[in-house]
Amino acid sequence: MAKKRKSRRAKKKKKRTQVRERALPVSQERVAPAPSSAPAVKAKAAVPAVDFSHEYRYVISDLKRIGIIAASMLALLVILSFVIK
Repeated sequence: MAKKRKSRRAKKKKKRTQVRERALPVSQERVAPAPSSAPAVKAKAAVPAVDFSHEYRYVISDLKRIGIIAASMLALLVILSFVIK
């Protein structure tokens, strides 16, 4: 069984490499663009300042709630371990 899988994989891999070779003919090799006389200037977009404390004000209360639930579940497990023994 393992040989069948291996041969299927090998066929698929061979097929993929053949497709890749056909996709990029030798005459269309990737060539680096010639440097231009004028440097390209990229304009920076103005990013508005975000007040994360306002955006995520609910996170602290959620983390507190998760911590309380986790601690109570751990305490319940400890209590149950003593009761069951």
